[in-house]
Amino acid sequence: MNRFTGSLPLLLELAWRNLWRNPRRTLLTVVAITLAVMSMVVLGAFMRAWSSSTLNTTIENLTGHIQIHALHYMDDPGIERSMPALPDEGVAALNSQPVSVWAQRVRVPAMLRTERENSPVELLGIQPDKERDLSFIAGAVEQGSYFTAPDQRGILIGRALMDRLQTRFGRRVVLMSQGVDGQVKEIGTPVVGVFSAAPELERSVVFITLPRAQRMLGLGDGYSEIALKLTEREQLSDVAQSLRQLLPGLDVRTWYELQPFTKAMLEMSEGTILIWILVSFAVVAFGLINTLLMAIYERMREFGLLQALGMRPGMLLLQMMCESLLLVGVATLAGLLLGAMIVLAYADGLDFGSWGSGAQYFGAASVLYPELSWGELIYIGVVVWCLGVVASLYPAWMASRRVPVDVLNRAQH
Repeated sequence: MNRFTGSLPLLLELAWRNLWRNPRRTLLTVVAITLAVMSMVVLGAFMRAWSSSTLNTTIENLTGHIQIHALHYMDDPGIERSMPALPDEGVAALNSQPVSVWAQRVRVPAMLRTERENSPVELLGIQPDKERDLSFIAGAVEQGSYFTAPDQRGILIGRALMDRLQTRFGRRVVLMSQGVDGQVKEIGTPVVGVFSAAPELERSVVFITLPRAQRMLGLGDGYSEIALKLTEREQLSDVAQSLRQLLPGLDVRTWYELQPFTKAMLEMSEGTILIWILVSFAVVAFGLINTLLMAIYERMREFGLLQALGMRPGMLLLQMMCESLLLVGVATLAGLLLGAMIVLAYADGLDFGSWGSGAQYFGAASVLYPELSWGELIYIGVVVWCLGVVASLYPAWMASRRVPVDVLNRAQH
């Protein structure tokens, strides 16, 4: 062990010099490994940003982390399936620490009519103060204002729906829906705010305050759903299971049960990252093995001469391993630094511009905010470096197992 340790500085110096005996091949290998490592860092950061954006957008687009409905409401979301008042233990659970905010909503199909056009919509009666922290609507109003009172008169509609109905801010519209008694109920109300959001929400969802919706439909204190957000996403399963036990007569669903497409997209993104990492590892391995094997075949006479002069196979194996570690180490470090610089350059956000509307169809925001994960940097660096050790074992073993006399005889021929 002491002999190997004492020879290590000399072997490292020889390994470094040997790498640059063929600078073109070494540089090509370094560039290939650098690009592979950089792509792992950059792709991982941007895919995480996309996944986080998609999940946050899904949660804020009226889904929340968990929703509670009457049984079979999701099969036929009508006024007939309104919810009764929650038992005390259910209210206590919603007011507990894991839940950051929760709100009641009336959510029924309706018809919105103007003097020129009409359109089917989804009517949401909301609690303005609670909904401010629960969903997107308060921050999405671009003309007019969000509700300032719990029982304020007026309606919020999307920009796309306003254009379709050929109306404008401040105009009066007529909202119609079926009441509890089965009769069509309608109210005339002014447009007090116009919001911009995901295309499907802009075209199909309108908002009024919860008390006005209850009076219009004759619900009394009834409502259609409860939506809630948690302080920590990791508590989702535990909170959902606890609510199911406390509210056995109600339908409790998590966001991924309500939005299976989003869940599938997130799982696909995780699979994409894994596949790309495997591809990048394969590029690193094949590039490294090719470089070392070519170096071995070109230096057969050198290896034979070194062994004939007394260099033990173990020392020769160690020298080849040093060459591999230096090559992979330099390339990995360069890839990590380059990838980190690219991610940090977009830390303030990557705006897709005109492509942003396409991203919204997949539930993501038009601006992504990638974050650098130092743990992932260390993980990638260690794994790639260990891969370099594994990939170099076979070429190094070949070089150390050559019989000196055979090698020198072949070299002469």
